[in-house]
Amino acid sequence: MKRFARVTAPVMIAALLALCSLSTALPGGAQTVATIKVAMIPIEPAAPVYYAKENGFFAKAGLDVDIDQNPSTPAIASALIAGNYDIAYGTVPTLAQAHAKGLPFVLIAPGIADSRVHFGGAIMVAENSTIKTGKDFNGKTLGTAGLNTIAEYLPRAWIDKNGGDSRTVKFIEVGFSDINQAVESHRVDAASLFEPSITLALGTGKFKLLANTAAAVGPRWLNSVWFSTDNYVQQNPDVTRRFVSAIRQGAIWSNSHHDESNAILVKYLKLDPDLANRMTRDLQGTELTPALMQPNLDVMVRYNALPKTMTVDQLIWKPR
Repeated sequence: MKRFARVTAPVMIAALLALCSLSTALPGGAQTVATIKVAMIPIEPAAPVYYAKENGFFAKAGLDVDIDQNPSTPAIASALIAGNYDIAYGTVPTLAQAHAKGLPFVLIAPGIADSRVHFGGAIMVAENSTIKTGKDFNGKTLGTAGLNTIAEYLPRAWIDKNGGDSRTVKFIEVGFSDINQAVESHRVDAASLFEPSITLALGTGKFKLLANTAAAVGPRWLNSVWFSTDNYVQQNPDVTRRFVSAIRQGAIWSNSHHDESNAILVKYLKLDPDLANRMTRDLQGTELTPALMQPNLDVMVRYNALPKTMTVDQLIWKPR
């Protein structure tokens, strides 16, 4: 027994030291699991948060992510300031306006990259509508999910670019669930929509697609992002970096896994499987590139929604 103890004690100590050394070297072994509260708008462009969750990207990054759905970017922003959320999904125009008012939001990761192929926004009209060009909108009423948001600036840009004068157009706020009925009942002459509302409207046979409004701003640009407060990211830089890495993995995965990501949309956004298969999917952005976000600010400056002195660089998180 004494011989056994003399031989194994040093070995056991060495083994324990090696094990401790190994655990600190493992990517998720040594880092404390961080719980974060994340808010997203329940639309397909914000779904990478679920792709990252379902594929284990958050878990591998040592994150326990509590995801909450909220249909309003302004409401999400207010809740973030109040400390109810740590990180959230929103649109660059809304956050730029908030920053201009002194609210300490910072952009940490990209959302969708709009293009002429992927519909980041659309103008829908009734099937029997005579509206065809921007000029036809003069004096008309257009429904949008949010006034003074990208849902208003996109159709304004398209109308002005296609012969109309958006200053003559009356924009009214209509909720996502009511906007199709507003067009059908002629309460509004057209609507500014996003997926999956675009595909849902077309599927009824009562509406037609008039324009891809995102194309009026640029061939490819980022109009949505993941953001937080300056206070949170400066106090939690490592957690923020881990979130950014995981959400990027979710975006890259979704861009090349259409069928698999459809199943996740059905699960978390409660989409009809047929609708998920038919709707136009957004191209997820993978880099927070200032040049791709600048078109947002250019459009807002054009409509006097932002001071000309604001730059995208002022909005992006810069780790200290």
